[in-house]
Amino acid sequence: MSMFRLLLSKQIQIRASYRPFQKLPSVLNANTHRFLATSSSGPSLKLDSNNIVSSSFPDVSGYDNLLVHELVWTDMHKWSNKTALVCSATGRSYTYHQLRKLTGRLATSLRKANLSPRDTVAVVLPNIPEYAIIVLAASEAGLRATLVNPMYTHIEVAKQLKDSETSAVITIPALYPLIKQSIQNNPHVKLPIIVVNDGSSQIPSDAIRFDDLVRDDIEEFSKNEKSIVTAEDDVYLPYSSGTTGLPKGVQLSHRNIVANLTQVGCPQLYPGVYTSETEQDVIPMILPMFHIYGLTILLIGFLRMGAKLVCVPQFSVPEYMKILVNHKPTLLYLVPPIVQMMAINEQITSRHVENVRLIVSGAAPIGEEFISIFRKRVTDSANFIQGYGLTETSPAISLSKNAPSDSVGYIIPNTQIRIVKYEENGVSRNVGANEMGEIYIRGPQVMKGYFKNPQATKDSMDGDWFKTGDLGKVNEQGLLYIQGRFKELIKVKGFQVAPAELEDIIRGLDKVQDVAVIGVSHEKFGEIPKAFIVPKKGVTISADEIKDYVAKHVAEYKHLGYVQCIQQIPKSAAGKILRRELQNI
Repeated sequence: MSMFRLLLSKQIQIRASYRPFQKLPSVLNANTHRFLATSSSGPSLKLDSNNIVSSSFPDVSGYDNLLVHELVWTDMHKWSNKTALVCSATGRSYTYHQLRKLTGRLATSLRKANLSPRDTVAVVLPNIPEYAIIVLAASEAGLRATLVNPMYTHIEVAKQLKDSETSAVITIPALYPLIKQSIQNNPHVKLPIIVVNDGSSQIPSDAIRFDDLVRDDIEEFSKNEKSIVTAEDDVYLPYSSGTTGLPKGVQLSHRNIVANLTQVGCPQLYPGVYTSETEQDVIPMILPMFHIYGLTILLIGFLRMGAKLVCVPQFSVPEYMKILVNHKPTLLYLVPPIVQMMAINEQITSRHVENVRLIVSGAAPIGEEFISIFRKRVTDSANFIQGYGLTETSPAISLSKNAPSDSVGYIIPNTQIRIVKYEENGVSRNVGANEMGEIYIRGPQVMKGYFKNPQATKDSMDGDWFKTGDLGKVNEQGLLYIQGRFKELIKVKGFQVAPAELEDIIRGLDKVQDVAVIGVSHEKFGEIPKAFIVPKKGVTISADEIKDYVAKHVAEYKHLGYVQCIQQIPKSAAGKILRRELQNI
């Protein structure tokens, strides 16, 4: 199985959405309009005397008291008859008018089913249209939604349900036995399992049918109930390992999510358009909805703009190619393995992306080599950009529609970062332009904390600064570059080596399909870099060939000590290299 298929075979669901502006959003303040009218030279580095970097763009406002579902419905009346969601597997779809009504009915049913404000509802689903109905209904009913990877084992699911104090679980028939096993001896669960009819199999008799919770005779949730929760209350509880340790519940409030979507809406950063009578963006929902990238930037972000979202319950390359041809997407939001697959799959041609004006890659860095191959072989007419963020930051930190593709863009409004360098004696200091260090972030998108884990929250913060655990630098134009994970740094003779730097170089070899670099122990040097290589099909490459190639590009202390060829690089559902697994190979 290829690296790409391995990644996505671990996901039943896949879905995504997100989108840019044709008109200025009402929440942007007057300073933004003045900036757009007077700025022609582009952003530049905004660095103060303490080496704190601020966004070059004017602050935005208007998000403090808005709830997530209110944001989505703000302009819904303008496109109420447009298709909001369609399932690529079954063809079932919902217009925005239907989405609004079903969300209101489900919110009513959840509250009448003995769920109280601030209770937790677990969503264990593939990428199906009902995902949107559920997360929006939870928001409207004042509930917290925890997002569970549908490929987890029952042990993993049980841990998350218990840790999140889940009161109700929503899933599909195929996952019902797993969920039933995972809620045994869980005192927090109040209701029978709620099951969505996805057409795959029969719904168990002892389950609550999702369809019964959205019947026509159920009144929509009262608008007068919105005062039950505030913008500071949790709305989503995704799980993340953070910079270290076991997965932890990330408390994201309504304010976090709404602020982040308002921040990325800055017109100089956000390349999308509002839906109109003649134009509607189409986005394949490839990315998993349990991941914050898919949930916030894609699903919530695009629904607020009136896009058509093509939900992909189970990914395969042939299915993906059909979606590209039949639905003619205008925007693609991807992770590096998908970009890499498209770049080297000769069956994918320019006709598959003829309507695509923008491709965004996120969740993990991608080398310039694959971007170059993609542009040469598939298309060079679409803008290709990267963004940066974390679950703990709702997620976006940087973005741009006009930045060089090897950067992750400009810092979004209302956001500050520090690049912190650690000396050998343990002392840390903020560094300036083009110096590498750990990225700290401050802004309204930073999480409230880790759920009922004050120590982990404390460890991740420096005052009101969140320590990302990522290595990066900022150049003179204010562009942010990611160099890897701070914890993944390889210490060679006291020098720091970033795995991502070596990986980008090795990808320049035509014989290499994929690569990952880690540090391994060395009795003389402390650590030394080791590269795991996936050769392209049908070719042979030697360790010495790779070592010699790297040696021509970097200082001696960065040279490779070991090279090992493997069949695939282990990666998470978001496309991040699982370096801990490589340590055991």
